[in-house]
Amino acid sequence: MKPLSEFSARDLAEHPDFRNWVQNPTTESNVFWENYRRTYPHQQSHILRAKALVRSIAESPQFFPSDSQISDMWQYIEKNTPQNADTPAPIVRPLRIWWAAAACILVTAATLVWWQQRQQTLTYDSIVATSDSPLEEQKNTTDQIQAFPLSDGSLVRLAPKSRLSYGKKFGNLREVYLDGEAYFEVKRDPEHPFLVYAAETVTKVLGTSFTVRAFPGKPSVNVSVREGKVSVSSREDLSSDVRNTVLLTANQQVTFERNGENSVKSLVENPGTITPVMKELVYRDRSAADILHDLEQQYGVEIVYDEAALKKCFVTISFSDEVFYERVRLLCRTIGAQYETVDTQIVIKSNGCQ
Repeated sequence: MKPLSEFSARDLAEHPDFRNWVQNPTTESNVFWENYRRTYPHQQSHILRAKALVRSIAESPQFFPSDSQISDMWQYIEKNTPQNADTPAPIVRPLRIWWAAAACILVTAATLVWWQQRQQTLTYDSIVATSDSPLEEQKNTTDQIQAFPLSDGSLVRLAPKSRLSYGKKFGNLREVYLDGEAYFEVKRDPEHPFLVYAAETVTKVLGTSFTVRAFPGKPSVNVSVREGKVSVSSREDLSSDVRNTVLLTANQQVTFERNGENSVKSLVENPGTITPVMKELVYRDRSAADILHDLEQQYGVEIVYDEAALKKCFVTISFSDEVFYERVRLLCRTIGAQYETVDTQIVIKSNGCQ
């Protein structure tokens, strides 16, 4: 028999204990399936699909799509179902009647779900509803950023007109649900990944500082990293596996289109330092290559340049309160070079110094 850790959505939907839990949950069954979800986090998408299948069957008497939806659904079914008119109809055994009826219901219900999800984006309420644990919600109805700690020691700075749902205590996964914008300072814990669900994106970290922006009605979701590393993935709907995973490091960001496949990875608008830096820096008769190397280390931004050529460019320059791009601009002006931003890199164009 297949182990539980390898069950598909269909396997779960056919399992009597799972069906009983979905339809008539008890304290005991809640504990068992919650432990299962946390023990096998890779099964999350199968659990969600299976629950949807079981509920579709149970709620089928109340399922009444509109005429236009029925027309669209049948077009989709006919297009994607093989036509074998010459094949004799199989004999359905009595014990299979329930599943035969269930299959018809599932095709119709699943197609309606597919059609509806093609027309709309995920909502905060629908995402929160997938949690099997009781959640607390923090709403910011003020015009100021509100800061509050989570049970694991992480800190959240919630922007105005935003809300966040989270558990009082975390298990194997530290999961939170965002509507709006929040800055997270996540306490490092490699054994318990921190997951932020926001619209069609899932951001996963072990310990870092980053911002997620996912306001309802906006066409995109943005994740920007202050320090550390995160992975950001997209999904079509609640039952979809994550995809289009993008890895971000300090001072990088990604923007996902909510109704498309496109994502754009770039540098943040104003990169910040990731290492302690003196308020005033003075370089006396130093090579431009050395200064660019220092900027890379201070900001964690990759700078592409001809090291051999710029090692011959010796300059005297000082930095005080300039932002990153202004420092790059001042150095380029001093050595007669130009720069441009390409994705997450700064590219220096220079003919060197005589």
